[in-house]
Amino acid sequence: MRLQFRTSVAVLLCLSATACAEQQTAALGRPNAIIVREFALNQAAITLDPTFGFSLYRGTPGVPPRQRAASVGRAVAFNVGDAIVEQLRRAGYDAVLSDGTTPEPDGRALIVTGALRNINEGQRRRVGAENPSLSAYGEVDYRTGSGAAVQRISNFALDSRQVAGSGGDVKATAVRLGHAIAQSVLDAARRNNWPGAAR
Repeated sequence: MRLQFRTSVAVLLCLSATACAEQQTAALGRPNAIIVREFALNQAAITLDPTFGFSLYRGTPGVPPRQRAASVGRAVAFNVGDAIVEQLRRAGYDAVLSDGTTPEPDGRALIVTGALRNINEGQRRRVGAENPSLSAYGEVDYRTGSGAAVQRISNFALDSRQVAGSGGDVKATAVRLGHAIAQSVLDAARRNNWPGAAR
């Protein structure tokens, strides 16, 4: 009997907390822009394709693994961010990719930030079974103006192995993951009744 009572109370608390969170974001105006900041990465979380990295010149070493990992990581971070922006623009939102060097739009904005947890290049020489994989986590925040405090409206944790579609190299995998992240941003926008503009 006590267990049933405690379970009922816990369910009611969860429902009321969800209702409060929805009421807090329901009063927020539609953002003028969606800012996608370049995803952070951890060099230690990058697994390189062991079949690449050789040199075309006999007797000279190939690109050092650390340098290759940095290059792969930068490319993946860019491709994920670019795919998010492209998908959000298709849905009718003004979205920009921010690399931290250019000024970001003022006013109300959704800000998408995140980090790549894991990058695995797979093995590109195994045609049809390359098996690259990526995972990322992040947040979607709402900002009322430049310098204003932000309010968290959503977060996500996604793995390319759980996203629809397969095949291709790490770039194609990054694009698929970017589209999945964009979908989670669109879901948050729809929950708050922020439709995209008609194109």
